[in-house]
Amino acid sequence: MKKEFIILYLLIPVPIQLKASDAVKLSLAADMVYSQAINSNSQADDKLVMRGAELSFYAPIDHQFDGLLSAAAHDEGGETVFELHELNLSSSKIIPRSHFKIGQFFLGIGKLNHQHQHDWSFIRAPIHHAIFFDQEGTLDSGLEYDYLLPTPWISHMTLGITSGHKWGHSHTAGSRPKIPTHYFRYSQFHPIGRTDGIEWGINTARRKDSQGILSELLGFDLTIKFREGKVIKHKWLSETWYRHQKDAQLNSSEQIGSYIYYSYGINESFSIGHRLDGYRDNSLINSLTQKKINNIRYNNTLDFTYYSSEFARIKSALSHDFSREEGVSKNRDTRFEMQFVFILGSHPAHDF
Repeated sequence: MKKEFIILYLLIPVPIQLKASDAVKLSLAADMVYSQAINSNSQADDKLVMRGAELSFYAPIDHQFDGLLSAAAHDEGGETVFELHELNLSSSKIIPRSHFKIGQFFLGIGKLNHQHQHDWSFIRAPIHHAIFFDQEGTLDSGLEYDYLLPTPWISHMTLGITSGHKWGHSHTAGSRPKIPTHYFRYSQFHPIGRTDGIEWGINTARRKDSQGILSELLGFDLTIKFREGKVIKHKWLSETWYRHQKDAQLNSSEQIGSYIYYSYGINESFSIGHRLDGYRDNSLINSLTQKKINNIRYNNTLDFTYYSSEFARIKSALSHDFSREEGVSKNRDTRFEMQFVFILGSHPAHDF
C-alpha cells in the first residue's frame, strides 16, 4: 500500500506540468529574400538568402507577469549567425493604466522598431532607418515604461532607459557608453468608425557612446488604415527622423530622412504598394571649396504582395535607389526582389 501511494504521489504533478506548458505560445517566423541586380551598379546579391528565422516563446508567467524569449538566425555576409533578440519580463497588472518591461527588447520608438523585420510592409528598410538605426530594429537591455493617459482619445506616453552598450544590430556585448540610451515617445490613436483609424507619434532619443559621440534623434511617425470587411483597403505609413551628432572635438553633423508608403488592398489575397524615400546629409563638405555640398538620396519602390493567409505571404518589388550631388546623379542601384515569409505556430498580436 505504501509503494502504491508513493507511485501515485509522483504521478500527481504530471498533469499540472502539462497544463502549465499548454499556456506557452510558440512561434517560428521564416524570412527568405531573393535579390536580382537590374543595372551594373546594383549591390544586389543575385541569389536567394535565408535572411532570418526567428523562434519566439511567450506566455503569462503567473497572475501578474508575462515573459518573452525570442532568438533568431540571420544571414551575415553568407554566414548564419544565431543570437538572442528579446528576453524580457513584463506586466500590465501591477501599476494601473501601465505596462512595463525589463530585459532585452526592441526600443519602443518609431513605427518600424515596434515590429520585427518579417512583419514590415516592405522588404528592405528605408534609407534613413538603415543609417540611423539598422537594417532591422534597434535593441538593447534596460527598462521601458508605457502609460495610458486618462484622455478622451487613446494616448500613450513611453519612457525608456537602456544600457547604451548596443545601438542597432550588434553581435557583441558592445562598449560602455558615456551616457546610456534614453528615449521618449508620445502617441495618439484616433478611431474612425469601428475598424479604421489614425495613429501618430512623436519620438526622441539620446545617447553618448564610448567614443564620446553624442547622438540626438527626433522623429515623427504616422499610420492610417481603412478597412472594407477583412481587407485593409488603404494604408499609409510614414516616418521622418532628424539626427544631430557631436563628437569629442565638438565637430557636429546633422542628417534628415523620411519615407512615405501607401498600399491598396485589391482583395483578401492581393495588394499593391509604393514607397518613396528621401535622405539628406546637411554636413557634407567639398574638400576643395570647404562649402556644403547640395545632396539628396532617393529610393523609389513598387511592390506587389500575395497573401495565402495571415501566416504566409509572397512579396515582389522593383526598386530604384540613387543619389544626387550638386545636380549630378550617381550611385544608381536598380534591383528586383522577392520575399517569402511564413509563420509556424501562433504569433503575437500586431500593433495598429
